[in-house]
Amino acid sequence: MKRTKAVAALLLCHPIRITPFAPKPGIKRTRFHGHGERWHLHSETDKVSAEADASSSHRRTLLNAAALLPLALTSSCAAADEPLSQLLLGKGSWIDNCDSSDSPVESTFVPPSFATYLARFLIRYDEGVSSWWRELVATYSLLTSREVRRREGRVFASFAESIRRGLGLFVVGTNTAVRGGASVGAEGARERYSVLLEILLEKYGGRDGAVRHIGLLFAMLPPSYQPVDALRLRFENTVDVDAQAALLPGSITIQRNSLPPNFTEDASSLLPKRYSCAYNTSMKSFQISPALQLYEIGINEEAGTTAISTIFGPLSSKPLTRTRPNLGRHYYTLLGISGGVGCALTHALVIPLDVVKTRMQTNPGEYEGVFDGAITIAREEGVSALLLGTQATLVGYLWYGISVYPAYAFFKMIIADHLLSPAFAVAHANDVALVAGAVASIVASLGLTPIEAARIRAVAEPQVYRDKGLLGTLAVIGREDEALGWRNLYAGLPSLMTSIASCARSNPSLQPLKFLAFERASEAIFVAWPGLRDATYTALGVSLVAGGFAGALSSVVSQPADSVLTYVTKQNAGGNLGAFDGAKMMVQQDGVGSLFRGLGSRCVWAGCIIAGQFLLYDVFRGLFGITGDDLNQVFELVLLPR
Repeated sequence: MKRTKAVAALLLCHPIRITPFAPKPGIKRTRFHGHGERWHLHSETDKVSAEADASSSHRRTLLNAAALLPLALTSSCAAADEPLSQLLLGKGSWIDNCDSSDSPVESTFVPPSFATYLARFLIRYDEGVSSWWRELVATYSLLTSREVRRREGRVFASFAESIRRGLGLFVVGTNTAVRGGASVGAEGARERYSVLLEILLEKYGGRDGAVRHIGLLFAMLPPSYQPVDALRLRFENTVDVDAQAALLPGSITIQRNSLPPNFTEDASSLLPKRYSCAYNTSMKSFQISPALQLYEIGINEEAGTTAISTIFGPLSSKPLTRTRPNLGRHYYTLLGISGGVGCALTHALVIPLDVVKTRMQTNPGEYEGVFDGAITIAREEGVSALLLGTQATLVGYLWYGISVYPAYAFFKMIIADHLLSPAFAVAHANDVALVAGAVASIVASLGLTPIEAARIRAVAEPQVYRDKGLLGTLAVIGREDEALGWRNLYAGLPSLMTSIASCARSNPSLQPLKFLAFERASEAIFVAWPGLRDATYTALGVSLVAGGFAGALSSVVSQPADSVLTYVTKQNAGGNLGAFDGAKMMVQQDGVGSLFRGLGSRCVWAGCIIAGQFLLYDVFRGLFGITGDDLNQVFELVLLPR
């Protein structure tokens, strides 16, 4: 709960507080923390007015504090220290993903086993890296052991690749000629590794056992890269491998199974004390004694990226990444624009289908199917009847997209980063997404419910509401019950919220289950065909397919609530008919099947609209530069020359 404590500390440093105090009759003091004191003189006749003003001021203060809470939470995240930036080996920093190289040629000068063992060495001996790794392990404490191994392995592989890239740039140095692909040369690499040896000894040499592991580390380098002279000066008491071989029968090759159990999976483990750095007189280089088989095998990671398996753990082809913290208002604004345009356009394209669906629910048995309903409506009322409710649809779903997309991202961040412990949030990531989607959709539905009620009236009774327009229809609904007034516009709100909780009609793309289904479907497709990530058009195709699947799947769950919403809105009961009463009446009149009336058309409608909506949403996010890759940062290590 470190982040929660950071939020509390921030609010304590910047509170908005009003403390009434009366040292003498008629005098009132108001203290503003951090801004001095203000004194006010009041007569006895002003006492009631003063109390009212104080109450009003207190309410305004609470509202202001609530408005500032999101900013305080965001600031606390940004203010938290990043342990990886405190590592001693060099300067660690997070840079934008677009500023990093996909496959730098410099990293080829660093053997995979060297990079992975150095990553373990830093986890053991570097305070910043060790703190980061402990926090990471703690966030996985509620997961299964198999899932913990998988996640830790992926993070370690990416961290080792970040180390490898930093070392590669250090070995190449400032020689720009080699950065185009030319060889730096064995002599140049040996000189740079000699400097690296001195840096490691200076930074970590005073720690228990560190010198031995530094020697083991450099023994993993190819003989042509080893700073032999520097190593012999530092490790002059090492065992001569040829002399050792004379005492022991045959060559010794220690296989992986001779290491401690789970050695490869435990990233904090280093080689046991029986291993040492030894000088081979015949090869004139250092090696590990007893001999250790340093295998390096190419593998495919779960996310589709290539990796190398070593005895010390995997090495990814991608560096360590994270989502950019403290995205700010600019990010949420662009999310709202992307969502609003996507919602409005996709709903506009399926207005005829939505009209037929609404008619089938309000006039059961009148049409044999979707196509029969469309043909009948066009023949009897004209083609323009298929566009009934266009104004309400565009306005309603423009608002819904603008509000629900940024709200989902915001509440997901708040719940995961500030309200829950990291371990609980990771273990219940699906639940966090469902709750965030439900809360965001309920908030957005407060603006959509009156507009949706007007749309249903316009479609179900065009002869009454066609000429009134959106504002006129809203005015009529608001005057139907003098006692309720404008609250009559929210007669269908309980059913709408029930529909939302089960991924309902009002904007299926971001209802809890639909959003979760879309994310998991996309992940499954990319795992099965990782190459689809490489091109923009194939990635957008995945969004289209996953969106269609999510929309159709969620329609089955949300159909009963959607049918009840339409039924309650149609009834001219002045808002006295609730969602549960409406459902009971539907079942009594037409049976349980009435709750699933129009399911086929709804699946087609939802599948089309969600597929198109996620497609357009991703297109606009790409144009605005707020896709996942655009918002990612990679960890970069820079070793400063001595």
